[in-house]
Order: sequence, then structure tokens, then C-alpha cells
Amino acid sequence: MQTEAEAKACCADLYQSDVAKLIMGDTLHPGGLGLTNKLGRLMGLKHGDLVADLASTRGHSAQALSRVFHCSVLGIEFGAEAVHDAHLAATKSSDVSFVRGDAEKLPLRRGAFDAAVCECSVSLFINKAQAISETARLLKPGGRFGLSDVTIEPGALPEELRGELGQVLCMTSALTADGYVDLLEEGGFTVSDRVDASSEILKILDEAKGKLAAFLAFQRMSGAPNGDGPLERSPELVAKVRSMVLDGELGYWLFVGEKDS
Repeated sequence: MQTEAEAKACCADLYQSDVAKLIMGDTLHPGGLGLTNKLGRLMGLKHGDLVADLASTRGHSAQALSRVFHCSVLGIEFGAEAVHDAHLAATKSSDVSFVRGDAEKLPLRRGAFDAAVCECSVSLFINKAQAISETARLLKPGGRFGLSDVTIEPGALPEELRGELGQVLCMTSALTADGYVDLLEEGGFTVSDRVDASSEILKILDEAKGKLAAFLAFQRMSGAPNGDGPLERSPELVAKVRSMVLDGELGYWLFVGEKDS
């Protein structure tokens, strides 16, 4: 049986996998940097803010927030390889830095930050309530927390999406939109904004459909043996996910909470 640390390492590795990058792109979340910047505007980020980017992966969002809002950003990421890559990519920016750490046990002092963001990752956390509590701890009174994540209605996840592909898509442990609001409020935040960005999933699916088709065609041309894994079944799975979005069973939402004084 996996320990909690092993489960977190496995999750971090999966999220940095080639499959994840193929489907989700470099930012590893729907909407890319455009949606990251929208979240920053909803939060009211400004020059001089010190911002924590939780589960920062390879640092694309951290760099974008620093560049657009002229703030300092510290990325915290569990995966060692992702932290290394983020450091290399941010060598020319003095306002962005990265450390390895666990969002459920943040290696940061209380009340040090003006704001925090977490994109498409709370759905993957083993102890979501602990992660939200830790986020509240590191923020100053009145500090802002921007969260974006996949939402899913109870019982909507089909059997074929309960494995690796469902994890890559942040679906297997996602909450409803109301569930994230409850999580934030129970963790010490007052939710000021909730924005439906589910159309961004449809854009990812359209892009992924073409990428996956090209990948499978290359496999066939290279003489690779045919299989029956998630990639081989991707066309039907993409169609299923699209149907879930259109039916309101699957979505992507932005939330902004303010730490209670």
C-alpha cells in the first residue's frame, strides 16, 4: 500500500508526464496564461505584492503573474524535476523564485504573503482542507487567494476516466463548484468571485483531439504495436468528456477568496 508521500510523488510525476503535457500544454491547466492573468485581475494583484504560487509546476504561471502585475512570486512545487526546470527558466527574472514543498505542509512563515494562487491542483490534493488551511496561514489578514480548478457533479465520472487519464485531467477527485466554495469558507476565506470558465475545457479538447490523432498516426507509421490503452481509446474518451462539459457535468471555475481578518 502506498504511503501518503509516495502517493504525492506519484501524482506529481503523473502531472509532469508527456501525456499531461500533450493534453494540457505547458501551463498544465485549461485557459493557459490568459486565464491565469484573468485570475490575477480578479484578485486585484498589484505592483509590490508578494504572491505564493502553490503547485507551480514548471513556473509558467508564476513568471506570467510577475511580468503582468509587477509583483514578486514564489512558486512552491512538490516535484523535484519541475522545480529544477522552473529555476532554469526563470534565471533572467529577479522577482520569481521556486522552492520544493508540499502544499499541505507549506515551508513558509505565517502571514508573509499578500496573495496566493493555485491552478488546477486542489482537485489533486490528498487533504484539500489542510492545503486550504495552510494557504490561509501564510496570508496576511485580508490576503487574497485565487483558485481555479476542474469541477464535476457527483456520480458523473465514467469508469473509463477513473484512472490515469482522469487524474491528468484533474477529474478523479474534483469537487462541485459549490464544494470549492464550501472548502474555502471552511478554511477561513470569504468568497468574493466565482467565474465559470468551462468553455476553456472545450478548447483544450479540440486541440487535444488533433494532437492525439497525430500522435497515433505517427505510432502506426513507425510500426509500433497497436494497444488498447487510454491513448488508443482517446477519440471516444475526448467525445465523452466533451459531452460531459456540454451537459454541465464537468466544468472549470475560477474562485477568489479573501482571508478573514
